[in-house]
Amino acid sequence: MNHDRAHEYDPATLQRRLEELIAHARFAAALDLISEFQARGTLSPEIEHPITLARCRALLGLGRWREVADLAEKKLEDLYALRPDDKKPILEYHIAAGRAVWRIGRPSRAEEHFRAAYHISRWDFEDLEGMLRSRNLLGLCFLGAGEIQRAVPEFARGQLQARGAGLVHEEANFSLNLSIALAKLGRFEQADQELTRARKLFGLERGHSRGKVQTRLCLGQHLRIRGDLRGADSHIRGALSEAEEHGFEREHVIALEYFGDVALDQFDNQAAIERYDQALLLAEKLAPEGDLVPELCRRIAEVHVRIGEPNRALVTCERGLRIARRINDRFEEAATCRVMAMAHQVLGHRERALRSSREGIQLLRKLEAMYELTRVLVWSGEALLASKDSEERGVARDHLWEARSLAMTMNLERWVERTEKALGVDLNPASPLPVRRGTTANAMPEGADPECFRFGIITQDPRIVELVRILERASSSHLPILILGEKGSGREMLARAAHELGDRRERPFIVGRCATLPEGHLDADLFGHDRASGPGTGATRAGLFEGANGGVIYLDEVSDLLVGAQAKLLRVIEMGELRRVGAAGVRQVDVRVVAASTRDLAGLVRRGLFRDDLYYRLNGIRLEVPSLRDRVPDIELIGRYFVDRACAQAKKRVAFTGDAWAQFRSHPWPGNVQELKSTIERAVALAKDGDLIGAELITLRPARRSVRPPANAGGSRNENGAERDLILTALRTHRGNQSEAARSLGGMKRTTLLYKMKKLDIRPEEYG
Repeated sequence: MNHDRAHEYDPATLQRRLEELIAHARFAAALDLISEFQARGTLSPEIEHPITLARCRALLGLGRWREVADLAEKKLEDLYALRPDDKKPILEYHIAAGRAVWRIGRPSRAEEHFRAAYHISRWDFEDLEGMLRSRNLLGLCFLGAGEIQRAVPEFARGQLQARGAGLVHEEANFSLNLSIALAKLGRFEQADQELTRARKLFGLERGHSRGKVQTRLCLGQHLRIRGDLRGADSHIRGALSEAEEHGFEREHVIALEYFGDVALDQFDNQAAIERYDQALLLAEKLAPEGDLVPELCRRIAEVHVRIGEPNRALVTCERGLRIARRINDRFEEAATCRVMAMAHQVLGHRERALRSSREGIQLLRKLEAMYELTRVLVWSGEALLASKDSEERGVARDHLWEARSLAMTMNLERWVERTEKALGVDLNPASPLPVRRGTTANAMPEGADPECFRFGIITQDPRIVELVRILERASSSHLPILILGEKGSGREMLARAAHELGDRRERPFIVGRCATLPEGHLDADLFGHDRASGPGTGATRAGLFEGANGGVIYLDEVSDLLVGAQAKLLRVIEMGELRRVGAAGVRQVDVRVVAASTRDLAGLVRRGLFRDDLYYRLNGIRLEVPSLRDRVPDIELIGRYFVDRACAQAKKRVAFTGDAWAQFRSHPWPGNVQELKSTIERAVALAKDGDLIGAELITLRPARRSVRPPANAGGSRNENGAERDLILTALRTHRGNQSEAARSLGGMKRTTLLYKMKKLDIRPEEYG
C-alpha cells in the first residue's frame, strides 16, 4: 500500500520524495504519487516538467518504453516549437527519449538523442558531469544493442574525461561499465583491471553505494567463469546482503541470478531453478519488459533442458526472445540460440538444433562476444562429433579447435580442458623434431626456450612460448590460423612452425605477400591464369594456391586483398575450390591457410573494408604476437645471438658495452627483430676485430611517434575516432557529395575535408 499522499507535499518536497522512490526502484509508488498530485489541478510550468520527467523515469524503470518515447518526444516537439531556449527540460527529455527509443529497437534515433544531450551539456551549460552522463548512456545503449565494440571507446573516453576532471564517482561508473563490456568481449584480463580500478574508486566514497554492490557482483561472475565457485559464492552472497539491506532491487535480482549460475555450475539443478524463479518474480515486478527478464528466461530454460523438460525450455526461450527482440537486446537473442539448440536436440529435432546453433554462432561472431561464442561452439562441436557424416565431424573439430583457441586467449582453463577432451588431444609434449639444417644444439643462446628454438624462434617470453604450444596442440587440425602482430615481430616464423609441426610438413610451404602482389595481377598470382581469357593475356600458369596444394600457404598482409580476391579466398577455405582467371571450370585444392596482418582486421570489418565471413573463417586459431619492445628481456637474448652469428660470418671478435645493451633495451624497435638484426650486423660490419662497441657508435632508427604514445595518446586516438565518425555520417547523409558534406560540418572548406579524409584514412567504400 502506498502511504505517500500528494497533498502532504509542496512541489519541492514532492520532487525530493519522487527522487527517493525512483532511486530505490519503487517506480509504481512514484507513478501513484504523481497521478494523485496531477489530480489536484493544472500544473504550473515550473513544476510541470520536473513531474513529467519523474514520470518518464518511473515508466522507464517499469519497462514501459513506448509510453516514454511518445511522451518525451511530444514534449521535445512542443518545447522546440514554443520554448526553444528552455534547455534544461530539453536536455532531460532527450535523455528520457533516448533511453526509451533504444529499447523499442531504434538505436540510431537513440544515438541522436544522446548526442543532442551531450552537445547541450557541453555548449549551453558547459556541464562536464552532464556530458559524461550522456556519454555513459550512449555507451550503455551500444552495449545493450550488442554493439560492444562501439560501447568500449565511449566508456574509455568518458573514463579519461572524468579522471582528468577529478570526478571520482563518474570515473568509477565508466570503469565498471568498461569492465562489463570487455568481459562480454572475452577480454577478462583487461576487464579485471578495470573492475579493480572501479572497486578502488567506489571505495573512496562514504557509506554504501549501488556501485560497490555492482562491482562485487561483477567480480563474483568473473570468478565463476574462471571456475572459482567458492570465491564467486562469497562475493555474490555479500552483494546480495548489501542489496537487500539498502533496497537496491535490480542488484538484488542480479545477485539471485548469479547465485543460480553458481548452482548450475555445481550441477545443483534444484537450487539453480529456485534462485532463477525467485529472481524472475522480482524482475517482472521491477520491469516486466526489462532486460533482466530475457536473460533469466534463458537460464531457466537451460535448467529445464537439464531436467528433461525440453518443451518447457522452448516455451521459456520464446518468451525471452520476444522481449529481447522488442528491446533490441541482440546479445541475449544470440545467447538464447544455444539453449534452443539444446532443447531441440533433446526432442530429437536435429536439424532445428543445428540451425539454432549456426544462427547463434553467426550472431555471436558479429557481436564478437567471445565467451558466449565459445560456449555455443563447444556445444555444436560436441553434438556434431558423434555424427556418421565425415563432413559434419570435420565441422565439429573446426568448431572445437576454434573454441579451444578462444578459451586459451581468455585464459579459461576449464574450457580448454573440455575441448581437448572432446578432441582427444594428447596433452603430453610432442616428441622433439630434428634440429633444422644449419643449426646445432650448442648454437642456442643460454636462457632461450628450446622448444621455440627448434623453429628458429629465439625467446624466453612466456607469451611466445605459449603461442608455439598452441600450434603444437593444433597440429592435427586443418583450421585456418590468423597471426596478428607488427612487421618484423616473427609472424612468418610462427607460420613456418605451424607447417613443420603439422602433418603437412613434407608438403610445400608457399609464401604469398599480398601487399607486394601487383594489383592487376593479384588474382592470377594467387589463383592462376588460363590462356582462354583472351589473346595477349599471357600463358597458362598455376597460382600460388595450386603450388601449395597438399601443404600450407602463408598469406602475409591479408588485409590488403581486394574484395574480389577475398571472396575467392573464402571459397578456397570453405569449399577447397578455385577458378583460374579466364577459366570456365573449377579446380580442387587442399591447402591449409595461415594468414597474417599488421592491421586491426576486426576494425576493417566494422568499416566494411574486409569481409566479415572471411574474417570469422580465418580467425579459427588466433595468435597475437607481442612486439619486441614489449619483450624487453628478449632484446639482449636475441641481440647476443645476432652478434655471435655476425662475428662468425665476418670472422671478427667484437663485443658491445653495457651502455650499448642498455640503449638497445630502451629503444622502441619499430622494426622489431628485423631492425635489431640489421642494426647489429651493421655495427659488426663497421667495427674492427677486437673492438668494444659503445652506445655512441650505434646508429638507431628514429622511433615513429605511434610507437611509444604519450600518456594522453588514448584521448587523441579517441578524438580522431569521434571526428572520423562525424565525417563519415556527413558523407553518408549527403550520399558522398563532398562539398555538401563539408558545408554541413560547420561550413568547412572542401579542401579541409579532403585533407581530413586522407589523414583519417576514410575510403570511398565506406560512404559510397
